Amino acid sequence: MKPTVRNLILQEHAQWLSACSHEWQLLASLPYVVNPSETRREWHHCELCHKPVRYEYHVQNKHNHRELIVGSECVKKFMNAETRYLMVITTEDNFYAVAQYQTLTTAIPVVPTIMFAQPWLPQLPSEQVPQARQLRQTTTQTVTTYLRRKTKQLPLQELKPAEQTYRRLAQAEQDAITTAEEAAHAQLLKNQQQRQQQAAQTAEQAEQDLRQSSAYRHYLQQLAAIIVTRPDRATAKQRFEQLSAPTTERPLVNSYQFGQMVTEYRQTGQIQVRRLAMLDHQFVTELNQVTQQLDERQTTRFYDDVFNSCWGWRYHQQATQRADWEKLLTTRWGQPLSLTWFEQLSAQTDSQRVQAWLSQHADATMKRELTQRLVQQSERQPIARTRMTRTELRQFCRREQPSAATLAAFEAAFDRYYQLPAAQQATAHETLAYYYVAHQYQGDHQRAMQQLTWLLKS
Repeated sequence: MKPTVRNLILQEHAQWLSACSHEWQLLASLPYVVNPSETRREWHHCELCHKPVRYEYHVQNKHNHRELIVGSECVKKFMNAETRYLMVITTEDNFYAVAQYQTLTTAIPVVPTIMFAQPWLPQLPSEQVPQARQLRQTTTQTVTTYLRRKTKQLPLQELKPAEQTYRRLAQAEQDAITTAEEAAHAQLLKNQQQRQQQAAQTAEQAEQDLRQSSAYRHYLQQLAAIIVTRPDRATAKQRFEQLSAPTTERPLVNSYQFGQMVTEYRQTGQIQVRRLAMLDHQFVTELNQVTQQLDERQTTRFYDDVFNSCWGWRYHQQATQRADWEKLLTTRWGQPLSLTWFEQLSAQTDSQRVQAWLSQHADATMKRELTQRLVQQSERQPIARTRMTRTELRQFCRREQPSAATLAAFEAAFDRYYQLPAAQQATAHETLAYYYVAHQYQGDHQRAMQQLTWLLKS
């Protein structure tokens, strides 16, 4: 129902009429009058329905003492139970009943409540309901007996115990209400705590699922891959916008925050961003850890590759070695170097000559890292890689397969260059075998692989 004035009236009019009826009472000095005339034209009109009435009931507002003339039918329809009760007694038994009733209720104010309150002690404990019902019945009988005859003697001896009984019952009801409210409040708190606990558990589980998801780990790796290159803020933001973040309730990091991270890592070598309080601290910690690990791996890989490209790896073509040096020059560690620098370094085969040359042509970090590797690899054996990408596998196969006399030699070269976890090393050997065999024969390799797949399944 729409909240219009008309609908509000329709919805609330019964309650309003009931509330208004309690503001009126019969006039004690002149509760009713019977018009002596039998002519309707000489009768007064009811001020509620505006019909002429011979039996006039005079009612008075309890607050402003305004008086109205009301017909008997309107008293029955619109007045409250208390007024209707007094109307009957005043008309049939005792003209002064209203005045007596007001005197009585002044002495014992709870009498109207005991007789007419609706609902009657609705939340009283069930075991006390019969007592409350009996209290109303006996009180009504006592008051009715008192009102039916003109008297100045109040039935206080009979009604005082009733008043005390009512107060005990009212207190019992209030205690029951308080107990029920406390229980409801406790249940509400319990439900709230359960909902909060459930929400916390759900959020914690969602966070754990996120931390353990491949999408989250991949996202950390993507962010770290940008950070370790130490780009300027504009470039970092541009590359950041191209990433796809895992679905979360709110973004793990925005472009501004990421720009702050890139700047901080470039300046300090770590990510803390303490001023960005809105960021998830665990996310920041994990990103810092992944970034530093990636940075360390790339740094180690660079110096390993410098050693390998100069002394460790066996190149079948000089152009291949030169290509590796050119790739190293594109890294942030190799930018101060040159092809001539690599050519001169690789020409130094004696350890003492290498040390002397490094003292003149390399910075302290380069000298320290290469010296450490020269000591560890005194026979100039390659420093085996522990990670391998598909691109690197393809490059190895294209470089080494043409010069490998046998599959065993092909695999032995791979083992010199790569030391992967056992399962990955075995898979790589199987891949090398397929690749080597395929290049020993001319024909439809795709068709042959399909038949091989069929044979392995059967």
